[in-house]
Amino acid sequence: MLKDNLTKALAPLGLEKVAAGDYAKTGYHLEVAAQPDQMAGVAQAMLEAGCYLESFTAVDLMESFDLVYHFASFDELCRTAVHVPLGKRKGMPTISQIYPGADWYEREVFDLFGIHFFGHPNLKRILLPEDADFHPLLKDFGASQGND
Repeated sequence: MLKDNLTKALAPLGLEKVAAGDYAKTGYHLEVAAQPDQMAGVAQAMLEAGCYLESFTAVDLMESFDLVYHFASFDELCRTAVHVPLGKRKGMPTISQIYPGADWYEREVFDLFGIHFFGHPNLKRILLPEDADFHPLLKDFGASQGND
């Protein structure tokens, strides 16, 4: 079973969490928590297991970000969610050299949240104008003082 193979493949990485997910509730068979410097290893393990990068986004938690990678397989129903906590003033190593499709997802997250991806081959805006000086998916975007 792919979930068991992934759990074994991820074990040597020393991840904070690799646990079975409740597919009926969350839509994921495996839930993973990784640090930014571990993400390349996670991506490589997922690729070697035959998984593809289904989607990638960020969540603004006001004081930090949570990056969320979704991996899946064409061969077997097995979806994996990987959460990576990231401070507000930090960047993240790219995984675009492992998953070339991550190029566009990382550009979108950069554009909408302002998160930088170190080593990205073409990190520039993808949706907003090049001269935009804002990131519209930040929780404090457009917020005024005293507006709770």
